[in-house]
Amino acid sequence: MIVTLGPSSYRDVVKIDKKITHVKFSDHMGGFDKNLTNTLLDTILNNITTKLTVETEYILLDSVISNYPSLNFKFDLDATIKGNYFFDFFNYNTHPTLNYKNFICSFNGTAHVSRKLLVSILEKFKYYIPVYCSKNFLYTIDAIDGHINDYVPGQTSLYRNFFISADSEDFFQTVNSFGHVQFEHNKNIYNLENKLTESFLHIVSETVATSYVPFVTEKFLYSVVTRGLFLSYAQPGWHAHIEKYYGFKLYTKLFDYQFDSITNPVKRLVELMTMVGKFSKLTSFEWHDLYLLEQDAVEYNYDHYFSGNYLNELKKYED
Repeated sequence: MIVTLGPSSYRDVVKIDKKITHVKFSDHMGGFDKNLTNTLLDTILNNITTKLTVETEYILLDSVISNYPSLNFKFDLDATIKGNYFFDFFNYNTHPTLNYKNFICSFNGTAHVSRKLLVSILEKFKYYIPVYCSKNFLYTIDAIDGHINDYVPGQTSLYRNFFISADSEDFFQTVNSFGHVQFEHNKNIYNLENKLTESFLHIVSETVATSYVPFVTEKFLYSVVTRGLFLSYAQPGWHAHIEKYYGFKLYTKLFDYQFDSITNPVKRLVELMTMVGKFSKLTSFEWHDLYLLEQDAVEYNYDHYFSGNYLNELKKYED
């Protein structure tokens, strides 16, 4: 018997029959902590008496698997592709011409901790332009202070300078939405295509970026299908992950991916913003010249998606 659990039923993990032998999880499972453990998996281990196969949308590293020697992990490719909407852009094959007018675009839906941190630092660095960046939630300075303290305790007074300014409260208490429909990416791409093609860089606001294990969703594909440059605020190792397992190319001629290996989510975000800052004062013509340095990689990623070759890469990890 196979038990399937999605986000709305994660709480039911405590009700799993002790003799169950196969569980399928959909979505991110709440992420993994800095010890590379997961609350749902820990709960399962406390409630079962049999050898258990766990099917997930993660391609898990050995460092994670070693924490759960009694579990047999399997990568669920079908759930990954469908659950993370990878096919939603397949019929989108014509985009506006690149016409740089803006530095960064970023789209932030639900109020996860990582998204609050991301829009806060974008605003503090003056990269948050309301026409090109969304923020569909409210929060407070106290909330950001709390999040910073959670991840860099003892250094809150240092790191809050990257996230909070005198007028931050007004920004934190403002919603800025483009009217997108959640999960309908085949429609949302048309709402966002001009914002993407008019921006030098898309900072992808990945799901649960404060987790410590890479989890890949459809969000970076908004840039791939519009032939744009992207960097993700995601889990540590996320960029290396999409290169190794999904086969997409990174833009190494332009960007220093050292930030990708920083495990602490606050320090990783600060390093990411500091790294891209050197591009912020360039002209639109200079941005275009830099883009041309990565055009081969951009075209490769575009073809890699529409050809379905990334699926062939992922199939290697199904067993």
